[in-house]
Amino acid sequence: MQDTSSSFLQGTPDAIASRLMQKAHLRDGLPEILVGLLFLLAAGFNFMSASLPRASTGLKIAFLADIGLFVVLSVGTFWLLKWVRRQFLVEREGYVRQKTNRRKLARILVGGLIVFFLVLYAALFMRLPNMDNWVLAGTGLYVGAIWAFIGRSRRFVVSGLLDAVTGIALAFARISVENRLGILFTVMGIVALLSGCVVFVRFIRQPREAGE
Repeated sequence: MQDTSSSFLQGTPDAIASRLMQKAHLRDGLPEILVGLLFLLAAGFNFMSASLPRASTGLKIAFLADIGLFVVLSVGTFWLLKWVRRQFLVEREGYVRQKTNRRKLARILVGGLIVFFLVLYAALFMRLPNMDNWVLAGTGLYVGAIWAFIGRSRRFVVSGLLDAVTGIALAFARISVENRLGILFTVMGIVALLSGCVVFVRFIRQPREAGE
């Protein structure tokens, strides 16, 4: 999991510092675990909506409730992650106060995902020709690209490729788009959750004096 390649240490001092901070932020696997749980939440909504009539009031209420819950949990994960690390992992990880620009970047990424999912579900309600297939493929490619870009390590690239391939494959499936989205988010959630759990277990088993 360690990245000691020369390319990792190339660039300006600010770029190198940014990559090292990102590596330290992701080394315990907790961000992946939280994102995986969010994806599984989105999967549950899609499987639930598959059993409701598309134009029903119940589906619209469920849609708004899911978006609201997703927004709250997405924003809340930053505080939850910080609290867990301070309470249980400070002896292993130490404490680092993130610079404002990194917090701003995190908010931009979360905001971008929220806007993307809003546009995604709006497109589904519009029922444009072949929109379902484009939504599936686009979701897999978008999330996979963001995942690989944020992590910038082998496990994130592999996870991103799996997300992209799953989205493209489901675009050709002959089942409802809600079920296909549910499957896509389930796959993305399980991949992120398993990856995060493996990394977390390895991190906990490291001797405290070994560091990284």
